[in-house]
This record gives sequence, structure tokens and C-alpha cells, in this order.
Amino acid sequence: MTHFYTHLRTAEGLERDEIGTAYPSLEAAYLDACASIPKLAAELIAEGHDPSACSLEICDGADLLLIEVPFLERVRRAQKPSRPGPPAISPETQVLLDQLDLLTLSIRDETAKLRGNLAQAREEVASFQVRNRKPNWLL
Repeated sequence: MTHFYTHLRTAEGLERDEIGTAYPSLEAAYLDACASIPKLAAELIAEGHDPSACSLEICDGADLLLIEVPFLERVRRAQKPSRPGPPAISPETQVLLDQLDLLTLSIRDETAKLRGNLAQAREEVASFQVRNRKPNWLL
């Protein structure tokens, strides 16, 4: 289970979730956040606030924003929430992912070369053993 923090963003600022909740996945945290929006919107209206400018921000333990769920997304659509799309990737993260892809390809190439060298070495050892085998009558 992963710990997620669901902060409430209003026109007045950010109300931080200091406790957080453990969920089996980011999708589960998203679905729970969507389910809570109608009740939160009703509470905000009762307090005289406009919920249309509000959103829930789901963050990880390092306070990295993973998904933002605008209230209007749920208030306008009185339906079950759909699965979230993949979270946006920062340019820095994309650079790291590209580097990881290049490293993975390089490791695959090197592994293939090593396997080829190993097969060649085995053939040479077998050939050497055949050439240097003593006849049975000398044993």
C-alpha cells in the first residue's frame, strides 16, 4: 500500500492533508477523491464558497503532485469517475526516461556480445580438448 495525500485547493489557498491515506494504487486514491467531491462541494457551498474553482491534489510522500482533480470534473458529470490518464511527466523526468531507454539498449547490446564471446570461447575450449586428447592406448 502506498501513502497518498489529498490536498484541497480552494480560491483561498491550499488546505493540506497532513495525515494522508494508504491506498493500493494511485487509481484507488483518484477514485476515492472523485467520490468525495460532491460532499465537499456541498460543504463549501454551505460555507459560502464557490466549489467551481476548487480541486483535489493527490500527492505522494515527497509532496510531488501526481493528479489534480478539478471539482467541476465531477460536479458537471454526475457519473462514476473514469480511470485517470497517465500523470504528466516533467521534462526532467522525460530526459531521465530517455537516458534509461538508451542504457537499457546498451546493456542488451553488451549482453548479446558477451553471449557471443562466451559461445566462441566454449567452441575454442572444445576444439582444444579434441586436439589434445590422448589416444586410449597411451592411457
